[in-house]
Amino acid sequence: MVMRQVGRSAAVFVCTLLMAAGFLVALPAPLASSLPALPAGFVLRDQASGQAAYDLTDFAYLPDGSMLTTGKSGRLAWVAADGRTRTIATLPVRTDGDLGLLSVEPAHDYATSRQIYLARSVPSGGAPFTLRLARWTVTGATEPTGIAQEQVLLEFAGDVPTHALTGIVADDDGTLWVTNGDNASPAFADRLALRSLDINAIQGKLLHITSTGLGVPGNPYYDPANPASVRSKVYASGLRSPFRLTLDPGSGLPIVGEVGWNDWEEVDIVLPGRSYAWPCWEANIPTPGYSTMPECAGVPNTPPLWAYQHGSASNQGNSVTGGIVYSGTSYPAQYRGAYFFGDYVGKKIWTLRYDAQGKLTQAPQNPPLGIDIGGPVKFAAAPNGDIVYADIYSATLRRLTYTQGNTAPVAKAATSTNPATRTVTFDASESVDFDGDQLTYQWSFGDGTSGTGVRATHTYAAGADQFTAVLTVTDPLGATGSTQITVAPSNNSPALQLTTPGNVTFAVGESIGLGATATDAEDGVLPVSWTSRTVHCPDDATCHAHPGVSASTETFSAGFTDHTDSRMEFTATATDSAGVATSATYVARPREHRLTLVSNIPATLQIPAEGGVSSSMVTEGATLDVVAAPVAADGASPFAGWADGPAATTRTLTMGAADTTLTANYTTPIEQRYNAEPALRQLLGAPTGPETADIGARYRAYERGRLYWSPQTGVREVHGAILDKYLQLGGPGRWGVPVTDQTATADGAGQFNHFTQRASIYWTAATGARGICCQIRETWAALGWERSYLGYPATDETATADGIGRFNHFTNRGSIFWSPATGAQAVCCQIRELWSALGWERSYLGYPVTGELVAPDGVGHFNHFANRGSIYWTPWAGAVATCCQIREKWASMGWERSYLGYPVTSERVTPDGIGHYNHFTNRGSIYWTPFAGAVATCCQIRERWAALGWERSYLGYPVSDEFAIPGGKRTNYQYGYITWTAATGRVTDRRY
Repeated sequence: MVMRQVGRSAAVFVCTLLMAAGFLVALPAPLASSLPALPAGFVLRDQASGQAAYDLTDFAYLPDGSMLTTGKSGRLAWVAADGRTRTIATLPVRTDGDLGLLSVEPAHDYATSRQIYLARSVPSGGAPFTLRLARWTVTGATEPTGIAQEQVLLEFAGDVPTHALTGIVADDDGTLWVTNGDNASPAFADRLALRSLDINAIQGKLLHITSTGLGVPGNPYYDPANPASVRSKVYASGLRSPFRLTLDPGSGLPIVGEVGWNDWEEVDIVLPGRSYAWPCWEANIPTPGYSTMPECAGVPNTPPLWAYQHGSASNQGNSVTGGIVYSGTSYPAQYRGAYFFGDYVGKKIWTLRYDAQGKLTQAPQNPPLGIDIGGPVKFAAAPNGDIVYADIYSATLRRLTYTQGNTAPVAKAATSTNPATRTVTFDASESVDFDGDQLTYQWSFGDGTSGTGVRATHTYAAGADQFTAVLTVTDPLGATGSTQITVAPSNNSPALQLTTPGNVTFAVGESIGLGATATDAEDGVLPVSWTSRTVHCPDDATCHAHPGVSASTETFSAGFTDHTDSRMEFTATATDSAGVATSATYVARPREHRLTLVSNIPATLQIPAEGGVSSSMVTEGATLDVVAAPVAADGASPFAGWADGPAATTRTLTMGAADTTLTANYTTPIEQRYNAEPALRQLLGAPTGPETADIGARYRAYERGRLYWSPQTGVREVHGAILDKYLQLGGPGRWGVPVTDQTATADGAGQFNHFTQRASIYWTAATGARGICCQIRETWAALGWERSYLGYPATDETATADGIGRFNHFTNRGSIFWSPATGAQAVCCQIRELWSALGWERSYLGYPVTGELVAPDGVGHFNHFANRGSIYWTPWAGAVATCCQIREKWASMGWERSYLGYPVTSERVTPDGIGHYNHFTNRGSIYWTPFAGAVATCCQIRERWAALGWERSYLGYPVSDEFAIPGGKRTNYQYGYITWTAATGRVTDRRY
């Protein structure tokens, strides 16, 4: 059991504490004995993270290709592009359980703001602790050296050291997506987990917030009057441990890895306002221990995109880590656009695919893409798009590279010479690797000697005046590039002076004017030759170069390229008579603006030239296509046109001189029905707001009501008092979505809507609108709804005073009470009135365990109750209660069919306070005492005892039932007996 709990625990950063706690047996060994198994052509390349084994929790790339990494123990490290590591901060954290420094994310504008976001657990000097998301500013002139100016965005008390803040994504619009677990115990069915369903609780949520920590106005529960409220920040609910998230590049929808409890792991595409049903559901299965809790009654499940079972089989695992969509081009075609994710405990990587509606189109591989690959706890993309993940076991950053897609580096070398000493300085700093890899440099100086490094200096011996040097650059996969350089140790290198437009950017077609002059100490003025190339880096993936025009003039001009995601490089070269060349390069960069595609409801929108994303920086003047999916992500809303006019899903535009947002409009099912039905428009009036997401549904408000839609129910209307009551009672979050329009009842006196969560709201002029749900509603429905003897609900479903049950009262002197132990039972009329007088469920009878039933003789009615009691009604006695041993005695005799008949009194206490009794219709009674239990007495014997004064007589209490003796009957009492003779009818009382 311990192993299973730790294996299913959400965040995987438990190692240090677990060793002390004795749970380490649940964790895989840090170094696998077997080598990773990957498809042919793929290799893993490891890089140090600056963290210790079992401590690495997260990493993120910075714009210059360096990285920041976090450690559970609070260490924030910087990893340079050349592999150097540096600790830049150590923050105080609590490290027990899943706690620690768990997440890092650069701000979307890090290049200018130098800001990052960190999620961690803050010590509070003991329990409880604090969970905090904060923004920091990175210090250091060029390379990061520290962090400062903490600004707290989210902060709340923790309860259990599990399932905390684990995911941060900075969106291009400056907002943040944040995942927060249920912060409940994994060891048992912890009621704290139920907070995941409550949109006013921060636990178990996917949050969408501004850079200052407020809710984003487009969120499904956003409250303009209180943007700092939890509900304003909630995008989706019902999550247990959403471990890592990414945004789909086409639709912008979040994708999370949802760590399971007992049996299942999930990958979820998260739609706004949806509840993913934890803790009531795990994957597609009701969760044992939780699903029977009252709060889980009727909670709908949102099926995951993919779920897999716990276990050690090749298609199983124990702790999912959400991944990313591969956007590069160096992998084979079958992996482009696929979603890569992993399992930390299983040490596996899979891919899957889904369509524009978020439906699975390609299940994960079996066996997985990668086996024995370490413990992935975060996925990200290298500068060329390669999948990179953090392996917590080895504390390395592991890059999945496809060797056949590796681009060879380009070697570029420059020299400068000191003729007096015959010393030549070699510089390879302009060499490039289009995959973003760190290069190694090998120099052959042409005189039989060699050197290494990006820069090298060599002094040539006297003698020969010309050599051919060779630079060879090599990437980590062994691909090489070389270039030759003519070296004249006794000759001055040419001097080259460029005239450029300066540090400006260019739109497509804009002229770039350049000039160059070259002189040489030995040769005087030298001619200049020009070469050009366009360097194209599509989709942040592998770059490549296209050769351009060349010339041999002092001046050179060209129009800026229309190739997307490209820069232009213009190189002027002068060569002296000794063959020594000097070059200078001007890089012309694009003037870019952000193109963003949005839609009125979630849909896949793509900029194909930018790799299919929905938002990208585009060069001013570039002509490109944008594409909207023909149907939105809900699978039911067809494309209606672009807000600015074009009607086709694909349109061509030229990027203007400012950021541009294009809106794709879809005709939702709500709009389709509203537009098609004049009577509905007349009923509801005009729209008063936009269509909005709510839990599991969408709705639009109108002057006099609302229309709700879900895939399961279609479009349904609700209005007036029923709508007011629906919203008052919790709306879709509690009652689900309407499954009927507002409809007249069969008797014409009322109106109703039914809802998905086994609920209804009924309205009459006399009662107003009343909500009824679940088993109470089902019992009422079985009785005939409002046509039953109970009539209409007169109250909402309400919690009982003892906090255990629930009830509705009805118009015809009736009620239905529910408790977990008894179910829902109806009680009515005089029986109900007596039970009410006794104290309802707090009475000695407890809850009803039957509805009101008719006795077998057709005369009486009764309800049985939980505490060994009943209430019987007859026309002559009304409603009376009988309980416990007296009731059991009467039951053993045959209830009302016994010789006693029906009770005519409720159970009463005798005047001396010792005994209890019920009287019955057929001249009988049952008395109970502590010493004799329950005994029955009847007829002439009972009448004689009554005449003597009942238990106050000299006989005391009866201690036996009436029993037969020769010629008659007898009842024994404490101090004597009474006999009855059949022949004479004589009754005699005697002492012992």
